[in-house]
Amino acid sequence: MYRFLLQPRWLAFHVLVLVAVPVCAALGLWQFHRYGEHKGSGTVAEEKVAADPAVALKDRLRGGTAVGGDDRGHTVFADGRYDTAHQLLVPGREIDGRTGSYVLTPLQQPGGGPALLVVRGWVPGTPDTPPTAPAGDVRITGRLELSETEHGSGIDRITGLPAGQVSLISTPELVNVLPYPLYDGYVALTAQEPAADQGLLAVPPAKEQTSGGMSGRAWQNLGYTAQWFVFAGAAVFLWWRVVKRELEERREAEEAEVLRTLGLAPAEDGPAVSA
Repeated sequence: MYRFLLQPRWLAFHVLVLVAVPVCAALGLWQFHRYGEHKGSGTVAEEKVAADPAVALKDRLRGGTAVGGDDRGHTVFADGRYDTAHQLLVPGREIDGRTGSYVLTPLQQPGGGPALLVVRGWVPGTPDTPPTAPAGDVRITGRLELSETEHGSGIDRITGLPAGQVSLISTPELVNVLPYPLYDGYVALTAQEPAADQGLLAVPPAKEQTSGGMSGRAWQNLGYTAQWFVFAGAAVFLWWRVVKRELEERREAEEAEVLRTLGLAPAEDGPAVSA
């Protein structure tokens, strides 16, 4: 019954499956390894980028006004004056298990042009008014961050906030709040001349903007991992199903041959002959 499995075409089929299964499994393991690298490399990459020397904002953005994915985490400096009349609080931000607010202050640069959103630091709770920003000319140094999105940043939107508070540091939303154009993105302050404000804690690096809280490339690698293991399983299932069907057809053919030999096979134009 099983001798057919040794026929040349079946041997070729076995070899094909035996090659496909380990290849798919190996590709799945490789994609899972890549997933682990992307998932765990975020902090290391951010620390490496943050260690780079500060460059002028306009040089880093190559004369543009949008913070891109390649710019995120790089340290820049910029000169200007804080617009203390349009400071904002961003409540619901946690540091070391404590809930507080980011202090967001626009920096207007010499010569006009877009203002730069600067997160000067974090304060516990939600004060009635933001801590006062330094008056006069300042040079700020900080870490570039992307404009926040509701789903990609992993931050829950807070509704019903009073005037002077915003839920997200979202440039598309803030251009409707502030009376001038803005850079797309913001700077998390790390140093300031004159010295930074007392009582404000530096904010931690923002999470990478994703659709689910994890690197998009990591999710992609995880999806490919599942895909390759599904392919491996499908190859085994296909082999089993094809062999099973062939066995069933051969058994049916043998049973039909036995019935014909005994004269019990059903006639082509009528019912089977009774014993």
